[in-house]
Amino acid sequence: MSDASRQPLSAAEDSARTTAIIVYLLYLAALINGLTAVIGVILAYVKRDDVRGTVYESHFDNAIEVFWIFLVGMLVAVPLCFVVIGFPLVFALYVWVIFRTVKGVVRAIDGRPYF
Repeated sequence: MSDASRQPLSAAEDSARTTAIIVYLLYLAALINGLTAVIGVILAYVKRDDVRGTVYESHFDNAIEVFWIFLVGMLVAVPLCFVVIGFPLVFALYVWVIFRTVKGVVRAIDGRPYF
């Protein structure tokens, strides 16, 4: 979307965009510290009803989906590290989370839905 055709955001849309970006940044930080994703998913669940029917609804759905898939994937992959196959799985999960999160940040900044 070009700057000339961009409409000013309402206060609610601006808040939703900011919250979506914060959730994504918490997820990226969690790849290092492991804890901020929990804060991010709680924030996504709390704010999800506020963004129903907006462009940002898909961002919160994506954030919740990424959290649960990553958690379940890690619960499977980490024990498999004892038989080596877990290491590439953990790596793949990290790459997948980075991709989905960066894509989400870029689309949220642009005011576009995730999907």
